[in-house]
This record gives sequence, structure tokens and C-alpha cells, in this order.
Amino acid sequence: MKMKNIIYTLMILGLSLKSAAAHEEIQKYEDCLNEMKTLSGEFTQINSKGHTSTGTIQISRPGRLCLTYNPPSSLLIMADGKWLITRDRAADEVNYSSLEKTPAGFILQPHVRFDGDVAVTKVARVGDMTEISLIRKEEPDAGAIILVFKDNPTALHEWRVIDPQGIETQVILSNIQTNVDLPNEIFAIESPSLLQQIF
Repeated sequence: MKMKNIIYTLMILGLSLKSAAAHEEIQKYEDCLNEMKTLSGEFTQINSKGHTSTGTIQISRPGRLCLTYNPPSSLLIMADGKWLITRDRAADEVNYSSLEKTPAGFILQPHVRFDGDVAVTKVARVGDMTEISLIRKEEPDAGAIILVFKDNPTALHEWRVIDPQGIETQVILSNIQTNVDLPNEIFAIESPSLLQQIF
């Protein structure tokens, strides 16, 4: 009986050490996101059909985001800490989503934790990049986000969002500056009406 207890204890210790080693492996990427208070630059978005859009991106953590698409796209995507707003400037249409339910919500939260509301499903080295795949613990079937970091020095390079149907959208960052001053006016949005919040 004692031997069984010893074996069980060793198994638990082994799993704990493995978990600790895995966390230490990705700690620098968690730190990278938490040290990034602001970000400004350009992005290239590629959808599942290979269509490409470009634009500018500004992030001010916690909570604020502005994605301005270049023509011919007329999209503007904003976040204010609570809402993610998608505006079609040509059609004058606005849609509101709860920020915490979107992949952007993870990057924009006050303190990023890979062992918080999300679970790391895979860590992979691809050339000089590291990919970290994440799912929401409460909604594991709601899709996934893959964060891709450059190494030496560590920097966020892109993310890929996979929806519940397996459709992937890739966003690649370029000409990025971090921890620069960004005017508050960039992130000024109109709060949704009660009707918009419901629907």
C-alpha cells in the first residue's frame, strides 16, 4: 500500500514539474503582452479564402483598440474596454459585441494570464517564431486564437483566429512601435443604445 502511495506521489510531482516547466517556457510571452501598454503600426488581414485587407492598428491597454481598414474596405473596428464595435463607414452600419467574448478581449485585458480564463493547448516553434494556441476554458468549442511571437527580441508578430466552424482569419503586424503616446481621441466611440446592447 505504501508503494502505491509513493508511485502516486511521484506521478503527481512529475505532472506538477511538467506544468511548471511549460509555464516557465511561455512566461516571457505573457510578460511581453503585459509590458505592452500601447501599440501602433500596420496590419495585414488574410481571410480563409485568401483575400487580403490592410490598415492601421492602435492598441492602448487595458481595453482600447482601433483597426482602420484601408480602401476599398470601409470597415472600422473599435474597442472601449467593454464593447467591440464594427462600423461599416460606407453603409453606415454599426454592430456591437461584448469585448470579453472576442479574441481581442484576451490581449486587451488589464493583466494577461495564460493560465487564467484561457487554456494553452499547444506551444510550437516555427523557425524564429513561437506559436501559442489558446481556447477559453468556459467555452472550449467556441474557437481558438493562436498568438505568434518573434523571438530575440520577443515581440507580438501576428494572431490567427479560428471560429467554431474552423474558419481561420490571420492578422499580421508590421512597422510596429510599442509604448508610445497615443491620443485619447483615437479611441473615442459612441456607446451603444439599450436596443443595440440587446440585439
